[in-house]
Formats: sequence, structure tokens, C-alpha cells
Amino acid sequence: MTAASNFRQKTHFMKSWKPQRPPSNRDRLELYALHKQSVSGDAPTSDPPSASVADKAKLTAWRSKMGLSQQEAMEAYVVECERQVQLYGTRDDGSRSSAGGGGGNSGIGATTSSSQQQQQNNQQQQQQQSSGAPASSQSTPMYHSTTPQNTPAAQNNSNNNNDDGVLLCPRGLAAIPLLCAAASESRSAYLARLQVTHPSNGWWAKQEPLCLEVNNPLSIPEKLIIGIACQIERISLVVSEYMGHGQAVSLLSPRVLQAFLWPVHNVFLSIWILWILVCTYLGSMVSMSQTLLFGAKRTNTPLGRLFLEEILPAARAVESLCEQHQTISVRMSGLALMPMMILCDVANGVVGRLGILVGSVVFVGMGACGWWYWLCVLPWLAVCSVCLAVMSGWCFGLIELSGN
Repeated sequence: MTAASNFRQKTHFMKSWKPQRPPSNRDRLELYALHKQSVSGDAPTSDPPSASVADKAKLTAWRSKMGLSQQEAMEAYVVECERQVQLYGTRDDGSRSSAGGGGGNSGIGATTSSSQQQQQNNQQQQQQQSSGAPASSQSTPMYHSTTPQNTPAAQNNSNNNNDDGVLLCPRGLAAIPLLCAAASESRSAYLARLQVTHPSNGWWAKQEPLCLEVNNPLSIPEKLIIGIACQIERISLVVSEYMGHGQAVSLLSPRVLQAFLWPVHNVFLSIWILWILVCTYLGSMVSMSQTLLFGAKRTNTPLGRLFLEEILPAARAVESLCEQHQTISVRMSGLALMPMMILCDVANGVVGRLGILVGSVVFVGMGACGWWYWLCVLPWLAVCSVCLAVMSGWCFGLIELSGN
């Protein structure tokens, strides 16, 4: 069988593939890039003038395959498909797959949130109870959790006519509501989730940098946040294998240590949210400075688009962090970022009165004057919040110990 025949068969299979777990954004882009290289050859060297952030991410992934012949790209696509099918598994239900391999949506799609999965599981549980099926017939134990299992590469927008699900703002900002939902997980739900989670399948282990490309050196701080939180979560998962009834250490329940680490988990989520917003803000300043110096035609970043897609959404995201339904750690992050929201709103007000050019100069100038706040004060606040989380963790650990 030729490489072209294998490629067509695998493309047809991936269109109907239903993964058990949502593939990561990186794997989606890898499939997209290999498929485009197989069908269209090398990617264009320049971005379209109206390219969004998601379009640029797909073009960057496509350009990484430049130089591969179509036959080599087809063979690599088949190998990558087999790897992802083995990694993410295949489910038997009839729901639509969120990761296509050969259509226009391949590599970029909306992942299913955990609330939708939980609703489907609840409906299945009710049907089993009404039919008299025992609870043990379920393949996965039921527990209440609002923690999304992965942050999406893109979200569907009913007002967006683009079939690729292109974002109107950076995907880091789009993931903030999901991270806030993860931070709102209660202690009991957190402990119940850890009981049914394998150490190799932790929540933090599924996450990846959202602000910049993974191979970008500037993404090291975000990867450090995710890496530290991943190791802390792994400790809380591995300890279940050695502590508790029938284990090597039977005097102490693993829930005690997991309850101790629960506030640390929430604080790292808040720090991640803080970093996403600060990175978006500083990145907007850099892009706006380049546009002011070299012009929008050379940088391909119009000033109005920066205000529309990054600055204003970031300000509204900070405002949403301070709402009453948010957890304490998230609201504290929102309060720490209030100067950022004020600067964005002031600059937007200047744009409405004096024009986009003056508003951009005000935005860059005010942000540069507050460099000490972004680079000194906020990191210090993040370290203090981790220390407070460790101190409060002792209280939750003692509560769990007394309950045993």
C-alpha cells in the first residue's frame, strides 16, 4: 500500500475518531501542520494582514514542517495519528470528536469542558438507576468536580463565521474562566478527584504554556509554574500508594497530606492567572511600541487590533476576577492586578477622546513607568501567597486528620 493510500485512510479515520481524553493543543497543531504539509506543501513565509493569534499559531506549526516532501509528510502524519490514538484512547459513545485530522478544523477545535462531561455522566447514572443497573457497572467512579481537564486551543463563538474557531483574543485570556473554575473546586471535590486519578494522569500534567510557544525562552516562567505545581500534585497522588489502610504507612490517611496541599493547588492556579494577564499586558506594550516605532505595515499589528483583542479583554478579565462568586485566591489576584485594569481603561478613554495614536502613547508610557510593580511587587506577592497557602494547609490537614 502506498503512502498516499495510507494517508487517505488515516485521514478518513481521524475525522470520526473519538478520543477518551481531549488531545493537547500541541498535538492538535502537530496534526494540522503535517496534514497541511502533505496536501499543500510548504507554508507561506509571511502572515496575512488579517491573521489572528490562532491563525499565526497554525501557520507557525505549518512552517515548522517546511522542507518535508509530501510523501515524507504523509508518512509522518500516519505515525503521529497512531501515536495520538494510542495516547488518548478511543471512546465508544456517539459524541462528536473534538480533534479532527484532515478537515479544515484539524488541529484547532473546542475541547469538551468537564461540566459537560459531568452532565453526561450524571445522565448515564440516572438511566442506570432507573433501569435497575448497579452502581458498580460504571467504568469510572462518580464525583463532583468543576475542574476542567484541559485548557482549550480555541473556543467556538456563535457570532464567528470562521469554521476554524479562531479566537478573538489570545488563548491565555480565553482560558482564564476555565482556570477560575478549577480554582473554585471545593476541598471535598478535590480529594475525591485525587482518589480516582492515577499519578501519571494528574490535572497539572495535562497543562501547557498558554501565553507563548513552548520552545520560546520567554515561556520559562510559565513552564516553571506548571512544573512546580505538577510535581506537588504528583506527590499528593503517589502518596496514596504508600499511605492508608493496608499500605506501608497505615497510621495516616493520604487525604491528610492531600488536604494540606489543596490550598497550594489553588494558589498556583491564581499565580498562573496572574502571569497570563501580566504577560498579555507586557506583550501588548512591546507590540504597541514596535508599531509606534516602525508602523503597522511592517509589524502587521494595527494599534486598534491590539486594543480590541488584547488590552480591553485583559481589563475585563481582571474585572471578572474580583466578582463575588470567585474564590479568595482568585479575588486577591484580581486586586493585585487592579492597576493594570485602571491603566487599560484610562488608555481606552484617551483613545475615545484624542485618537488611537495618543491613547497608545499613553498606554506605553504609563506601563513603562510602572515597571517596578510588574517585575518586583507582583513576584513578591506571589511568593507570599504560596507561604500563606502552606500555612493554611496545616489547618486543612488537621481538619482532615480529626475527621479520621
